[in-house]
Amino acid sequence: MHTANGEDFLSILNDQKIKTSNCKVFHAEKLVYFFLGRPAYKTSLVPDPSFWQLPAIFILRRHPELTPKRVFPFDSGGMAEERYQKVIGKIQLQNFQLSGELDQISKAISYYFGDQERYLAARATPYDEIAHRIGENVSSFSTLALSKLYNHQFNEVIDDRAKLFEFQFDQDIDISNGNLRAVIICREWIRDAKIKEQLDQIECKVLTYPLFPLQSSNYYSKIYELTMQVHDE
Repeated sequence: MHTANGEDFLSILNDQKIKTSNCKVFHAEKLVYFFLGRPAYKTSLVPDPSFWQLPAIFILRRHPELTPKRVFPFDSGGMAEERYQKVIGKIQLQNFQLSGELDQISKAISYYFGDQERYLAARATPYDEIAHRIGENVSSFSTLALSKLYNHQFNEVIDDRAKLFEFQFDQDIDISNGNLRAVIICREWIRDAKIKEQLDQIECKVLTYPLFPLQSSNYYSKIYELTMQVHDE
């Protein structure tokens, strides 16, 4: 799932591509980021936002030709900015890089969360249980560190991006060829007949949320509900 600023929604729709951009973490690379299962990236919301300032979520299908360049079990930007340092210390980011193979990612989710439902709800397997599995193999401290992060309570520094798998792609993602499963946008966008026609041509499911005075957290709560609806289908 890719979260775009509302202002970028039309650009993606018109280009029919989610394009790479310069990365602040992996310098000199052009990347595009997704999270697996939930749209955890938070766009900046202003007080009393207009519809074009609200997030748009693009939900991709699994596709064998979409191979991520890197996969991390959390937000790599959060690690690079040392937001997780007080929880897990100064372990190098590359120690957590995973294979992009979906079966390996599924095994990792099963290991740290138990099943997909618990992963989507950010309910990790207790740290003590992971520690018991590791036993005396102290060289696996990065496994324990990741479990410790997953079991840490959310706060102003650590949000749900710390408990989701991040996919990095170094190619533009075409949304016109069946890759796009659904889009979640503010309802105001589909009042425009041209935009509605463009979405119809892509043949993806369109889910909308209303525009009315809400705290930003409530917008994301509604987006989460719609995301779960896509999973249920």
